[in-house]
Amino acid sequence: MTEPNPAATRSPRPPLSVTISTVQGWPEIAANLRTVIDSVSDIGGEVVVTDGSGNQVPRSDEVGPGVVWLSYPGESVFQLRDRGYKAAGGEIVAITEDHVRVPPDWARKILDAHAAHPEATAIGGSVENAATGNAMDWGSFLVVQAAVAAPIQSGPAKRLSGAVNVAYKRHAIEAMETYGGLGAMDGLHQRHLAATGATLLSDDTIRVLHDQSLGFRGTTAIHYNAGRTMSGFKRQHMDAVQWLRVIGAPIIPLARFARAVALLTPRGYGPQIARSGPAMLWLLYSQGVGQFVGYLAGPGDSPGKVQ
Repeated sequence: MTEPNPAATRSPRPPLSVTISTVQGWPEIAANLRTVIDSVSDIGGEVVVTDGSGNQVPRSDEVGPGVVWLSYPGESVFQLRDRGYKAAGGEIVAITEDHVRVPPDWARKILDAHAAHPEATAIGGSVENAATGNAMDWGSFLVVQAAVAAPIQSGPAKRLSGAVNVAYKRHAIEAMETYGGLGAMDGLHQRHLAATGATLLSDDTIRVLHDQSLGFRGTTAIHYNAGRTMSGFKRQHMDAVQWLRVIGAPIIPLARFARAVALLTPRGYGPQIARSGPAMLWLLYSQGVGQFVGYLAGPGDSPGKVQ
């Protein structure tokens, strides 16, 4: 279960590989992972789990024969994602997170969408919120998923759902930048694909449930660390836009809040914004502080604290 399973050795290739990277490990991710395994097994695909937790690896009978479990204790989720992409053998390679649940027909819809759009380099779905217990949970979801919170418009897109719900044609991940060993950053990779003329599509019928509730401290910390990680990655390719972000750090959270409100209100999230607006602003400024530190000092140990 912990031995490498190089993509090059697989013949024939599975129709779909789904990569999940975790720093929580087994059994913490068992319930969410089971939904992915069940969906992928129905179409004869594989699930590649890259695990940085150091926890005991599950037995084969606990996860099934279609799961490749690779352990790399201490690595960040971004380094693990890079390893997952390298290990995946599918013609289509999808990614989701360890705190996401998928419906039974999720994998089938991914394959059908790629078959219907051979021109598409990557297809991203939408995201629903399953953590609805308090304003902080809603605020976190709305801040991070504003562009892809269901429902979204299906069709050509410039931005997809990062590492939450995206499926690539194999060639799209073969030259993915790893930022000097920091790992794979799907959001930046998708922007690069769009900038180089690749066709990106959104498909609202491919939906997942995002279920992450970390409490006030945990949510604040993960947003700070996510912000520092993102700018730490971007710091390797500083341009005028990035320097403007540094200079504009005090006001960028306000602009991002306004953008989120503009994106989400027409989609029916007005009541949730009214409830969680202060939490959204708090988390946007937490991210902003992290981004400012990341631009100035690099990512530090923040990548290892992101799930």
